[in-house]
Amino acid sequence: MFFGFAFRVALVLVPILVMGIAITSALSLHKFGQTFSNLLDSRFEFVTGQIRNDIETQMDLGLPLENLQITEVLEAYGLDDRQILSIEVFDESGLILHSSDSSSIGDLIPEEWISIWRLNASTGNPSWFTQETDAGVVGTPIRNNLGQDVGSLVLRYSRDYLDQKIRSQARHLLVVNSAAAGIAILIAFFSAMYLLNQVCREFKSMGEVMDTISSDRQKDISALRETGIRHPAFHRFISAILVTYKDMESTIIRARNLDEGKER
Repeated sequence: MFFGFAFRVALVLVPILVMGIAITSALSLHKFGQTFSNLLDSRFEFVTGQIRNDIETQMDLGLPLENLQITEVLEAYGLDDRQILSIEVFDESGLILHSSDSSSIGDLIPEEWISIWRLNASTGNPSWFTQETDAGVVGTPIRNNLGQDVGSLVLRYSRDYLDQKIRSQARHLLVVNSAAAGIAILIAFFSAMYLLNQVCREFKSMGEVMDTISSDRQKDISALRETGIRHPAFHRFISAILVTYKDMESTIIRARNLDEGKER
C-alpha cells in the first residue's frame, strides 16, 4: 500500500516537471525571437540611416526631394541584400517618389505608415518600426537643411530569415530540453520514490510501535529499538505514553491493594 502511494505521488510530479520545462522553453524561445528581431531592426536601421544621410546631403545642395537621383542606389541596396524586399522614399502626402522597385513609384504608401511616421516626427525619434504579416518595416524621417520633415525613407525586409532562425532555435531547444527533461524526470521520479517510501516505512513502523504498546505486549522503550525510527519527538512521545501507562498500572495496583486490605 505504501509503495503504491509513493508511486502515485511520484507520478504526479512528472507532468508538473514537464509543464515547467515546456513553459521555460516557450519563454526562452519568445525571448530569442524578440532579441533576434531587435538585432534585425538595428541592422536595417543602420542601412536606412546611411541612405538618409546621402539623401539629406543632396538636399543640402539645393535639390528638392522629388528630383534626387537615388533610384539606382536604392536598387543596388536591394540587390546586395536578399532580405531587403523594398526601399522607398515618400513625401509628406505619402506619395512614393523613389523606390528600389520602379513599378511602385507614384503609388501611395499604406495609411498606417503615414500615421506612424507623423507620430514619430512629433516625438523626434530618429527611426520608427512596424510589422507586416511577412515583413518587418524600418523607417526614418528625411529632413531638409531647416530641420523640417519633408518625407521619410522606408525599408521592408523579409521575415523568412527571422522565422527560419526561430524554427532552428525551437528544434535545438526541443532536443536539449527533451534530454534534460528525461534525465530530470528519472532523477525526480526515483528520488521521490526513495524518499516517500522511506517516510511511509517510518509511518508504518510508528503504527506498529503504537499497536505493540496499546496491546499490552510490551511496555518499555525497547519497542523502538528494532524499528530504526530516529525521530526524537516520536521517542519522547512514546516515552511519555509509557510513563503514563506505568503510572496508571501503579495506581491500579495501589487501588487493588487497598481493596484487599479492606476485605481483610
